[in-house]
Amino acid sequence: MGKPLFKTLTVLIVGIGAVAICLLGYRQNNQKQYEQRVAYAQTAIAAEKDSLTSIADEISQLYSNDDQTFLKKDLTEDDVSKLVAKLAAVKVSADDYGIEDDALPSESTEIQEQKATLDDQLKDVEAKIKVQSAADALFTKGVSNWQKAENDVIIKGDLKDTDVGNVRENLNFFDDSAWKELVTTYLGYADAQLDRIAKLDESFKRMLKDDVVTSEVTLDKYLAVVDSISQVRNEELKEKYTKLADSISTQMGYGYYSNTTTSTTTETYSDTYSESETGTDTGY
Repeated sequence: MGKPLFKTLTVLIVGIGAVAICLLGYRQNNQKQYEQRVAYAQTAIAAEKDSLTSIADEISQLYSNDDQTFLKKDLTEDDVSKLVAKLAAVKVSADDYGIEDDALPSESTEIQEQKATLDDQLKDVEAKIKVQSAADALFTKGVSNWQKAENDVIIKGDLKDTDVGNVRENLNFFDDSAWKELVTTYLGYADAQLDRIAKLDESFKRMLKDDVVTSEVTLDKYLAVVDSISQVRNEELKEKYTKLADSISTQMGYGYYSNTTTSTTTETYSDTYSESETGTDTGY
């Protein structure tokens, strides 16, 4: 009985000793790996400072002016996304290296703050370009100039007030700036064209019922409508209203509207609103 028990105890002691040795080796190995991560972080974070300086230069190139107000021409969301990913890959925190905060080099706090600043700048660029893309989507050919407002935009035929309102709502999250004023101006151009369309719809609703002229039709009102149609920029909508005007002229004997407006199809537009575009009642 004694020998088997002794053998059992011997095996148990040897096993415990082996486990203890393994645990000690594991801890020593982990400590060595940790020290290696700390040493790597000490060197790597200093190098990442140069990466942040390079990214800061790239961010400045996203703008067309020194005060970083207007985004450069032809900047895309993909361009910004690539730079966002590049910044995210820069490792400056303790978690990035799997070490404790107190093991970071002394200059790490300054570098972390620099990365946070660049991250905020990129978020601002991302937000701006999303607003610009949404504003572009209001018009048939987008906005031609994101540096200075040009009143040459043409709204899409199915554009709604809510579409413009959604862009304006997102714009409210930005502080006042020349860029915000620029976007607001383009939204104003869209509003003016939508207002013209709404007034034409209302006019034809009163002047035609089941494609038959009503008692609302007068020569003055008809001419006011004709003048407004000549200033509709969307060709699809202009054709729609031209057919309605022709229907009225045919029934009233005014002559074909489409024959009187051929000279207006190449009309150019200034950066200022016409009288009817500003919402002034033209009497139709």
